[in-house]
Amino acid sequence: MKTICCSLHGCTFEASFQRAPSTCRFMRTGVTEGGIMCPVLFSLYVNDMPSHSRQVVLAPYADKMTMSRQSALLDNFLTSYLRDLERWMREWKISSNVSKSTAMLFAKAYRHFPTPRPVHLFGEQIHWVETAPFLGVTLDTQLTWSTHVDQVRKEAAQRIAMLALLLNRSSGLSIITGVCCISSSSDL
Repeated sequence: MKTICCSLHGCTFEASFQRAPSTCRFMRTGVTEGGIMCPVLFSLYVNDMPSHSRQVVLAPYADKMTMSRQSALLDNFLTSYLRDLERWMREWKISSNVSKSTAMLFAKAYRHFPTPRPVHLFGEQIHWVETAPFLGVTLDTQLTWSTHVDQVRKEAAQRIAMLALLLNRSSGLSIITGVCCISSSSDL
């Protein structure tokens, strides 16, 4: 525990807006960013997040959190859970950008459900969506992957078109420069 306290002791932060920095301030809560211990500290920090035992599965990854539940009575449960989560977040001084939060209802391809009631966190509505990106994959409500495949196909076509302009015979680029272009475009 002493190691953890030492890694947080004396941490400071500052912000900047249009190249004008703020004054340097000490961190009172939170986890520092970029350190080796950050993932461990963050896991410890959110370890007691409310989960309603077996009714909810929480899947944290870095600063992302996915909550899932299998139930026909989703509306009442979700409202109740978000109320508990909001109370916990206030207690531990954790903020959330609710505008980046989305809700999805997954169903088998042949089943269609009416859109559930609106849900709120910190007074802001969490919007129900048909597709949402999560960890580099675009999910859709029926888990068909078609939206994600279409998106990847479109990105690949754009990169091929860009490379075709650079690597055609009239571009004047050497083979070595072309190979460098191809290698660097795979990192985009």
